[in-house]
Amino acid sequence: MEKFISHPPLIVQSSLSQLRYLVLAEGAGDSGESRQRFYIWSILSRTNMEGATSSYIKLVQRGPPGATIYKKIQNDTFRTFSTDAGFRKRVSEESLTRCLSCFASQQELLEEGNYAEGGVRIAKYVQGMNVLLAPLLYSSPAEPMAFRLFENLCYRVIPTYLDSSLSGVHTGARLLDICLKIIDPKLSKFLSDNLLTAEIYGVPSILTLSSCQKPLDQVCKLWDFMFAYGFHMNVLFIVAQLVTMRSEIMNSGSPMNLLRQFPEFDADEIIRLGVGFVAKVPQELYELLVNHLRDPNIDLSGYGGSID
Repeated sequence: MEKFISHPPLIVQSSLSQLRYLVLAEGAGDSGESRQRFYIWSILSRTNMEGATSSYIKLVQRGPPGATIYKKIQNDTFRTFSTDAGFRKRVSEESLTRCLSCFASQQELLEEGNYAEGGVRIAKYVQGMNVLLAPLLYSSPAEPMAFRLFENLCYRVIPTYLDSSLSGVHTGARLLDICLKIIDPKLSKFLSDNLLTAEIYGVPSILTLSSCQKPLDQVCKLWDFMFAYGFHMNVLFIVAQLVTMRSEIMNSGSPMNLLRQFPEFDADEIIRLGVGFVAKVPQELYELLVNHLRDPNIDLSGYGGSID
């Protein structure tokens, strides 16, 4: 893996395919302070780091965004992975606040120019962006690089998740209900009978691409796979987590208490289950999973109005 990422690719697409295979076979584990994982994420997402530092400095020099947005950011950053000593050792609250403030300031600039990056107008700041940014800062060798990858993630990978109405998140919740019904009808019915749809319990995990889960090192392993093979897989990974909790959920008198904060998970197990579920999902539904990250107009009317 180190040898691969240290040499420029001869043929981009075949090299990306080879890198994806290496991630699948060997993982992209962070080796000490090398931040190898971050470089792999950057390559797989085709994130250009040229000029990252200079453009970031210009945003920092603009100062904080509007007072209302800045207050929202400050209300979230201090509690981001607050109990994770490893995260707090690597990432300061100031770094989180600065990155999110720069993103909000950038959105203000885009609005002034009446321009939507990537064709979708992203919200200045929504709760959850702090958790979405956290694994990037945790893995990155430099704050401007983390910000550049965060930009790419927001604007080009999951833009519908962060538009003003979070349209992609709500579509993702509906897709989660549909996929769970196909993969585990009994569990789906149990949750439905208890009035527990993904809109109620699944939004944090959908919006943050599971980075709100614990532990962080296992979240990063999930992200290794999703950077390689697509963040649409997050929906199936959430289904996998539900399936691993199946007995506890169905034997609980208060299942929402279990779903409010998922238990710690093993990424290898979740990836194995999630990949296995792909074969159970009809092709047209899988295509909707892939497309809902960028297309705000996904039509799910053919799948009925409820999960009963």
